Parts: sequence; structure tokens; C-alpha cells
Amino acid sequence: MPGVDAAAGEEARPLRRDAEVNLGRILEAARDVFAEQGYDAPMEAVATRADVGVGTLYRRFPTKADLFSAVVEAARQRNREIAEEVLADVPPDEAVFEFVRRCMAVPSVWRDTISAPPWASARGAGLQQIAPLLADIVERSKEAGTLRPDVEVTDVVVVLKAVRSIADLCDTPGRKPSLRFLELALDGLRPGHVAPAHPPLTVAQLARILNRG
Repeated sequence: MPGVDAAAGEEARPLRRDAEVNLGRILEAARDVFAEQGYDAPMEAVATRADVGVGTLYRRFPTKADLFSAVVEAARQRNREIAEEVLADVPPDEAVFEFVRRCMAVPSVWRDTISAPPWASARGAGLQQIAPLLADIVERSKEAGTLRPDVEVTDVVVVLKAVRSIADLCDTPGRKPSLRFLELALDGLRPGHVAPAHPPLTVAQLARILNRG
């Protein structure tokens, strides 16, 4: 019956919207709970933080591995979005610096992780996905003359990870020493410095480091 089918479709749409809202709350809560308590945090803590029932959480994510993987993928997607936004909207002379600053403004996935999840080898996978976008950003800033010519994509990622580690361990709402180190590190990427005597990390080498961290 067409009328019944249409009514059913109208009723289903709000349910889908509610589900998407719940998913967003769950992923945000899981990110923060894992950051604060580590991977050993109970699923119940995530459900409480997200203000959803435990049953709703487990229907979405039957295991903690599923939930953590979703949190990591959401972070990867956000990094890709930041890179795309920078390429589209930011002048070349500020592109690489704005990319790092915007990434730092996104809450960390890894803050104070107590125990590494068993699939930690997946951590470096996102680097392979974002490397081409970041290479475009780096090249644009080099052509604009604001990025030293010997900087590579892996150098930018190492700077980002180093500043992130300071933020994750030391920043508080009233004091953010990472921002001081961020500006010092970004200044080191600008022209006017002696070229390093040693070669940069390759993407594969950096991915192996991230897989262990």
C-alpha cells in the first residue's frame, strides 16, 4: 500500500537522524574516555559519557576493538578534511603552518593511553592516505618561499606528533606549553636555517614508528 509505505519512510528518517546523532556522541565520548583512561576504559564509561544506553553502544560496536577502530578512522578522516580545506582555502605561504595548527586544534585520540590496543599496527595506515595531500601542501609552501626547501612530508608529521605529545602530557586548561613549542617548531621549518646533515625519514619508516607508538 503506497500510503503505508510512505508513512513508514517518513517515520524511518527521524530514526536515521537520531542514529547519526548517537553515533557522533559515541565517537566523541569514546575519544575522550580513551584519552583520559586509556584503552582499558570500560565500555560502560563510554556509554555514560555519550548519554546513551549500553545496549545502544553494543549494537553499534559489538567489541571495544570495533569502537576504537571507529574512533581512529574518524580522526583520520578529520585529518584528511583539514588537508583538503587547507589546500582549498589557505594561501600557499601559510598552508603548511596552518595545517599543523588546525591539526593541533583537534582533540587528541591518543592522550595518556595506558595500554596499546592489540591492533596498534593500524596506526600508521592513515599516514599513507594523507601523505599525497600533505605533499601538495608542502610543495605549495616551498614554491611560496615560506618553507625551507629541504623539508619533507615526514618532517612535518614528526613536528606535529612532537607538539601533540607535549600537549597530551603537559597542557592544562590554564596553561599550554605546547603552543610555545609549536611556534618554535614551525619557525624551524622556515627558510634561513642550515640544512640537516642527515636524510629525512621515509614515509614507510615513519609509519613503522607510528605503528609501535
